[in-house]
Amino acid sequence: MKQWKIGVMGGLGHIGLIQAACLAKLGNQVQAYDINQQRILGIREGKMPFYEPGLEELVQETTQKGLLKFTADIKDLADAEIIFICVGTPALPTGEADISQVYAAVLNVAQNREKPCVVAIKSTVPVGTSRGVTKYLEEHGLEERVTMVSNPEFLKEGAGVQDFWEPARIVVGSEIAEAGDKVANLYAPPGVPMIKTSWENSELIKYASNAFLATKISFINEIAQFCEKIGGDIKVISEGIGLDPRINPYFIEAGVGFSGPCLEKDLKSLINQFREAGQKANILEAVHKVNEEQRQGMIKKLEKQLGTLKDRNIGVLGMVFKAGTDDVRESHSLPILKNLLAKGAKVTVTDYSVKSFQEAGIPPEEYPGVQWVSSPYEAAQGKDGILILAAWPEYKNLDLHKLKKIMKTPLIVDGRNLFNPEELKDLGITYWGVGR
Repeated sequence: MKQWKIGVMGGLGHIGLIQAACLAKLGNQVQAYDINQQRILGIREGKMPFYEPGLEELVQETTQKGLLKFTADIKDLADAEIIFICVGTPALPTGEADISQVYAAVLNVAQNREKPCVVAIKSTVPVGTSRGVTKYLEEHGLEERVTMVSNPEFLKEGAGVQDFWEPARIVVGSEIAEAGDKVANLYAPPGVPMIKTSWENSELIKYASNAFLATKISFINEIAQFCEKIGGDIKVISEGIGLDPRINPYFIEAGVGFSGPCLEKDLKSLINQFREAGQKANILEAVHKVNEEQRQGMIKKLEKQLGTLKDRNIGVLGMVFKAGTDDVRESHSLPILKNLLAKGAKVTVTDYSVKSFQEAGIPPEEYPGVQWVSSPYEAAQGKDGILILAAWPEYKNLDLHKLKKIMKTPLIVDGRNLFNPEELKDLGITYWGVGR
């Protein structure tokens, strides 16, 4: 296999760093470019910008071999043959994806090189972006320097390195077959399905995939809401329908809903794209509505038991959007916290991997009065109730006798269904799960 000179724009982000380190592991010469010089200094000192299983060892190995380098100088990518765009596409208030970083990154590449290269967009971008960027380059007289390819990522946080080595599929969209082949041949393991298609198809595959996963989650959560009305148990229901091979057991665990940097953002963006095309996204809008209801349901369960939340002391266990990560970006915990504060509650929070708003990259002034503590028992001490919002195994293994003893009111609202309701009832703990 040929060893390539590769550049990664946004090379210290969640997707960029995994992409850079894994491609370097394959023997390629990789330059990871990032404008955050503090992050670059930190990683050169051995400080990872985020946690991802197996990534730190991979970065250490490839940097020591000289295969992976980090830079804030765009000219260091001037000789790269393939450059991956892994910058952020955050949601605007309208739900539209902000792709200004993508355009800026591609323009920056084109303006700082003489030889032509392939630029592959891994960032999740609205349908039509690759075509739009190509036209943008033409308007600036730079089309001879860059050939665009769409190559969406499908890496799950907490399993990103594994997903790179064992992908379910690889999708490459291009108008020039040679450019698409260069990207496809970089890291395609034998036997992995390869879809070579148009720019638009490639971009929509990513959005449709995430929207379908979000739909499965909202579907099972709506069934869970019905279970609470009629006395059903969503755990049993999920098991029963998940055994059908046409459905499968993945993404049908009822809970607080989906959140994080991908599913919710991409769902809103796709709804906006439907709107711009003059089409109503009936199912997708319903998926989003159910997800909002699910978050509000956590608060309503507290209120149903406690009456008012004004001046009530509430402990929150879990701030990350998913156990196994240290990512609080767009987590469901954030709007739930704001809701609690708006209702006058006094809130204490804890998380297994994140210890402060500053560490999470969240402005603490947006959550006035929220106190961070280091353990779930501290968060539960003297509380009128606790909310469980992340499925950390450590929470599932809590000493429930101790928990009951230290709480003012033994009330648990569990957004992750970690416990057996009958067991907690026998202990004298009021327990509200999801769909149980």
